[in-house]
Amino acid sequence: MQRAEEPEVIIAFFEITGDELAAGLREGRYDAGLSLQESNDPSLKGRPLWSESLAVAMPLKRPFLDKGKVTIAELLSQPVFRWEAENCPLLDQRLSSFMPADEQHTQQVTSFEMMALWVAAGYGVGVSAQSRIERAHGWGICMRPLADGPYEIVTHLQQPAEQANPVSERFERRALKVAKDGAV
Repeated sequence: MQRAEEPEVIIAFFEITGDELAAGLREGRYDAGLSLQESNDPSLKGRPLWSESLAVAMPLKRPFLDKGKVTIAELLSQPVFRWEAENCPLLDQRLSSFMPADEQHTQQVTSFEMMALWVAAGYGVGVSAQSRIERAHGWGICMRPLADGPYEIVTHLQQPAEQANPVSERFERRALKVAKDGAV
């Protein structure tokens, strides 16, 4: 939509950490950014654009396949792989409440692809965005929703709070329209 309506506006994409995004927005290096983390910085304004339900990724031959939804207790019967970019405080809290403090059952991975690799190989189950798992079915994994939720990750549009940039304002309107229409 952005390219179609304003092809003369050049948009550059950078994959950076949340802290780097906040600093870049404050310093004027970036006009806007998308993040899975909500900012508490008063010099920035953020808007939730869309949310996505988390689900369980499991190998095609696993005991949960007969279940419609997987509970946290059932999830923890196996090693759990999590991609740290998909932060969900409610899920993290529930997972830790089921485990003794001295026992670590969840392993962080550096990407969804790495999580899918470990899951497809049968080393455990993963937790990720439902749509991402569904698209990876050909990799040898399947998806089951999580019970006891909702467990969601939210994509936020972040901008400087005092921004009066008309190009960024039009980008924001388009992003909100895409989010409202569910065209993500």
